[in-house]
Amino acid sequence: MGRWGGFAVKVRVMDVYFEAAHYTGFSDEYNYLHGHTYKIDVEYEAELGGGDYLMDFEAINSVVQGVARRWNYKLLVPEGDVGRIEIRAPFKVEIKPVRGRYATAEVICRQLLEEVRGGIGRSDGRLSLTVWEGPRYAAQCSE
Repeated sequence: MGRWGGFAVKVRVMDVYFEAAHYTGFSDEYNYLHGHTYKIDVEYEAELGGGDYLMDFEAINSVVQGVARRWNYKLLVPEGDVGRIEIRAPFKVEIKPVRGRYATAEVICRQLLEEVRGGIGRSDGRLSLTVWEGPRYAAQCSE
């Protein structure tokens, strides 16, 4: 198990933010268009190799920041609803399709995790991501 006897090491990038609006659609009570200042925390865990170095903080931060920029100021819409959305207003609207029946924190978390995983270009470790919708509510997923 390597020189650390199977001990895993974690690196974290925390407090990466983006603004987005969504609606959940699974009940009339919550089916209002509303927005959040989303916060992303990412953790990468793997066994420390012989180089005593797991991953550059700036490299993983750059990936997470890039993902957040692609979600910033977007209207998060389930893929199945994209063709049904029509907005006419004196402001810009960019739709970000989410791959789920609803644009819930859980679905958003999973898609963010997939985008971060693709950006870091490594599959040897365990990646976890938490997306916060506010100071008290979050969804976390890992692979």
